[in-house]
Amino acid sequence: MKNNFLAVLMLTVGISDISSAIAETAYPDAKITVKVVAESGNPIAAADVSVGFNQGGDAWVGEGKSESISGVSDTNGLFSAQARCAGHIGIRVDKNGHYRSYSDYDYPGTYQNKKRWEPWNPTNRVVLKEIKNPIPMYVKSVRAVIPELNKKIGFDLEKGDWIAPFGKGLQTDVNIEFSGYFTEVNNRESRLFISFPCDGDGIQEYLAEPVSWMSLRLPHEAPEKGYLSEWHDHQVIHPDGLHENLTLRENANFVFRVRTDLDLNGCVVKANYGKIYGDIEFGFTSPEQAQLIFTYYFNPTPNDRNLEFDPDKNLFGGHERFAP
Repeated sequence: MKNNFLAVLMLTVGISDISSAIAETAYPDAKITVKVVAESGNPIAAADVSVGFNQGGDAWVGEGKSESISGVSDTNGLFSAQARCAGHIGIRVDKNGHYRSYSDYDYPGTYQNKKRWEPWNPTNRVVLKEIKNPIPMYVKSVRAVIPELNKKIGFDLEKGDWIAPFGKGLQTDVNIEFSGYFTEVNNRESRLFISFPCDGDGIQEYLAEPVSWMSLRLPHEAPEKGYLSEWHDHQVIHPDGLHENLTLRENANFVFRVRTDLDLNGCVVKANYGKIYGDIEFGFTSPEQAQLIFTYYFNPTPNDRNLEFDPDKNLFGGHERFAP
């Protein structure tokens, strides 16, 4: 009877579908608890939580399957979900008045010979940031050829361009200097040196896990202290195949202060603040030419440390959308 049933089923849905169904049922169960918290660490209740359990293939590119379980966090900010899983879990959290937040969880090893995934029911903490005061800013993704190598060249953040005669910039907010050598593709070095024209100007790195473009990656406000007057980085590819610093850091971001006026005691009287989402990318595109890539946000209001951008109010105009 079983053999007859299997034969009919194979004729009905196809051998490949049977194999897929058998593979899916082979995945062990996974259970996870999502803990939704505010930046203060306090739990957030009544947040909408969606947990996606991957069940084979790459669901991100539309190839593969997953099971999604949705609900709301309880008074302790907790929501639990359980389903068969191939080893990867994706999490999305929403709540009115907050930026959407994402997280994920990957189990170690493979699913073969597992009755259930371990650790069983781990707690994954997701932080929701409040929407406070989004403001207009100058926001731009720069993908620019560096006009001249081995020379300090100014860049105007409000104009979004190099200082004349290399562009339409009028005021130097940051100096960019690129140097290095390009003997061949597998024998080159790129060095980037960033400095500032005013005492008190500076930049500081801010490490934060990458998030959806809809989310706020950095703090709502720029810090008052901690700015460095210089920043540099380098990349090297050696002929023997060894290389240094070629991989962009996914968690790298920056906050900067420019156009700073100090009083006689060295205290800030006036300054402008902004941020850079993502790492700063640079390097040779040919033996004679180098490129600089970064995305920055510039708050034009002096002494306003607000870094929360309104995506509908880019002062450069245009239709490109940017994260807050």
